[in-house]
Amino acid sequence: MAEVKVKGEDLSGLGWTLKSLMDANLSKADLWQKVRKIHGTLVVRETGADVAATISFEGDDIFIQDGAIDRPSAYLAAGFDELSEVAGGQIGPIRALLAGKIKARGNLLKLLRMAKAIINTETD
Repeated sequence: MAEVKVKGEDLSGLGWTLKSLMDANLSKADLWQKVRKIHGTLVVRETGADVAATISFEGDDIFIQDGAIDRPSAYLAAGFDELSEVAGGQIGPIRALLAGKIKARGNLLKLLRMAKAIINTETD
């Protein structure tokens, strides 16, 4: 399994939240086997505070850094509450997109594959 590596000096609260979710999810062998096949970048933007983080999927290595890169493979933007609902697993990314709770662009199929790494899959 992998630990998400931090690029740069430090991360914002959004970055640390995403990193901790991914670290927990990627400790599951079945999910790790799926995610490690992804190559691309995902920018996640929280629109309320206008902060962003970029996640780079590079096979066995996954990196996160503050800020948005110019040409990501996929882009996801939403307010804090909406991001929390999707990341917490209360609403699926497709349903959130269709309901207008999140905005996405780029390669949407790749976005859905990458989103598996940041969505909490724990059940109570």
